[in-house]
Formats: sequence, structure tokens, C-alpha cells
Amino acid sequence: MTNANDARRIVLQSLSPVLSESCPLRSSLGRILAQDIIAPHPVPQFDNSGMDGFALRTADLSQNARNILTLQGEVTAGRLFEGSLLSGHAIRITTGSPIPDEADAVVEQEMIRLANGSIEFTGPVQKGRNIRRRGEDIQTGAVVLAKGSRLDPAGLGVLASLGIHTVLVHRKIRVAILTTGNEVVDFKDTPGPGQIRNSNAVALEGMLMEDGHDVRMLDIAKDDPEDLRRKVSGGLQSDALVTSGGISVGSHDHMPGVLESLNIEMKFWKVNIKPGMPMAFGIGQVSDRTVPVFALPGNPVSTLVTYLQFVRPGLNRMSGMQNPDAFQSFPAVLEENIPKIDSKRHFVRGIFRNENGRVVVRSTGTQSSGVLTSLMHANCLIVVPEDVRNPSAGDIVEIQLL
Repeated sequence: MTNANDARRIVLQSLSPVLSESCPLRSSLGRILAQDIIAPHPVPQFDNSGMDGFALRTADLSQNARNILTLQGEVTAGRLFEGSLLSGHAIRITTGSPIPDEADAVVEQEMIRLANGSIEFTGPVQKGRNIRRRGEDIQTGAVVLAKGSRLDPAGLGVLASLGIHTVLVHRKIRVAILTTGNEVVDFKDTPGPGQIRNSNAVALEGMLMEDGHDVRMLDIAKDDPEDLRRKVSGGLQSDALVTSGGISVGSHDHMPGVLESLNIEMKFWKVNIKPGMPMAFGIGQVSDRTVPVFALPGNPVSTLVTYLQFVRPGLNRMSGMQNPDAFQSFPAVLEENIPKIDSKRHFVRGIFRNENGRVVVRSTGTQSSGVLTSLMHANCLIVVPEDVRNPSAGDIVEIQLL
């Protein structure tokens, strides 16, 4: 049986990023960059005012007395001040306006008393006050976003500020979902005796779409080797295939045999975790394409936990992400005892919160792999390593954010 770390390593080492494509900036939210973005010019491109106020020369000021300067004119955003700032004068300026060449500080409007064409204020003024310098945010030639970064709204704004309107990104991954089982019916249908609605496919679809992939939903496969073989073969026409169910050791679990019959090179089967032990991963060759197959267990929580631990990192790798297996995790104080007597790595559905500056966590209750609401109510997974038995209230545990 493969341990969790080795399983994730095998997945990542077996996969490579897909090809790249040019994408309009406004359509690239969530996409993964296939190139470094180099700044063609500085941001901001000119010294500008960080406040509504008055631009002046600090050399004209007496630092220990009242300062009275003559109002010379005004400059607003989008315009340059015409002429030169005279000695003993100040210029009214609005936020974002270019700083006149001779000015080296801006005094806030709230600190000024204006009367009869003069401004008066008290107190020292340091050079550079309220001035946003050219290149203060981004220098020309700087790597603004690295290859492998996911484009978020702030990143799109930064690229727009640089005049970049198309970006080279890895194309979206086309993922097929296949659920199996005679007992499974479409979620829109009314189940007959002994049947269940197909919640796994809908949950997997949601995760894949949330991760930015294109999803293709296949028809449910029956517990019949020939039907399953046809459905799996169809799924191999996508970039990746994710299946749910039929991967254990029961007499009607035909997935391992079907994958072998289709010449899928199995990298591992069974991972030393709970929930999700009967998971398999293999690589198929379709023409000149490598197609990963993630065969997940059929219990709802097992399906989603194995997706989070292995499928998501693998698809992140195919998407060209810089750190495909990075989990948001940190320590927390356990609020209750958690029973664990085996040598598996457990992923316990949990709820963490900040309590007076201390992160504490408890389970969501029952940890049955068939109780999907236990994951719906969770905001984290409590990770209990293989060599830990029966962690107790007060212990420090690792939690992964959901």
C-alpha cells in the first residue's frame, strides 16, 4: 500500500504541463501563466501626489515657525503644471496629479489655512511627504508575475496598468467525470428501491470548475465490464479522467480489471489513508497523448478527500502551476479527543476558529465516509499522521484549509 506522500509524489512526477495559448487579459481570470511577465515601464510612470493638498519646496519653509506661501496655481490629475514653481509659492494639487519638477513635498489640504491667495500652516514638512515616486510600485524590467502564477483580480489590474492586454497561459484542462454503479441514478431522477442519486459527480464537477477546468460529464457506468470499458475509453479522449466507484475489492468492483485491459499503466492502487484507501492512479496513452486516470472510491467523502489530496495537485501540475501541491495549512489546538488506532493517515473533517488569538479546532462529528454533510460543514481537514494514535484534547495538530 502506498503512503500519502509517495502517492502525491508519483502523481506529480507522472504529469507535465499542457500546451500554452494566447488569451485576452479580460478572459484570463484564474488561468496559469506560461511565461514571466516583465514590466515594460515603471509604475507609477511619474512622481505624483498621494493626497489632495499643496505642492511646495521644503527649502522655502522655516521649520520652527508659521509658514506662509503664495498660491501660484493648480494642477489636476491628467494634466501637467505649466511653468515652474516659484520660490515662496505653492501649487494646489489633487491626488494622482504629476508633481511639478521643483516641488519636493505635498502638504495635506486639511493642514492648510487659505486666505487672500496665500496658504498658511505650522509644523515641519519633510522632503518626499505625500509623494508617490516613479517606479515606487514596479520598476522597469521587474518580473511582475512569474510563470506558473494563477491570475487573480489584483494581478489582472497590475497587468492592465502596464498596458498588457494579452497573456500566454496554459490552456484549460479538459476533465471527464465517470461515476459507476448499478445503484446510481442521475441526481434529477427519483431513485428506485436500493438506488441513490449521483451526488459524487455533481460535487466533483463543482470542484473541477472551481479549480478552473473544463468538465465533461459521462453517462453513469453500470457494474458491467463491457459497459465500463466503453465509458472509460470515451473518457480517455479528454485530457484527464476522474472516476468514482468500482475500485475496491468487491465482486462487482470491475474498475481495476477494466483499466488493466485498456493498457492503463497503474502507478499505484490503495493509499494508506482514511477515508479514501481504495484509490488508484494510472497513465493511459492515447495516440501521442498521456492521459491520467484517477480512480476514486465511491463513498462521497472518500471521493472528495482523494480529489483534494491527489487529483487537485495532479491537475495543478498539468495546468502549469508553480507550486501544484501547496496546501494552506497551519497548526491548531485540538479541542477534543480523536479516536485512531490504525497506522493510516487520517483526514478528519474539522471546524477551526480563532479563540483569543489561538487557533482551535474540533471535528464536525461523525466521520463516516458516507456522510457528506460532515464535509459540507467543515472548513478544514485535521491531518493525523500515520504514526500518531488517539490524539487528545490540547494536542497540536496540522489543519488544511478547505
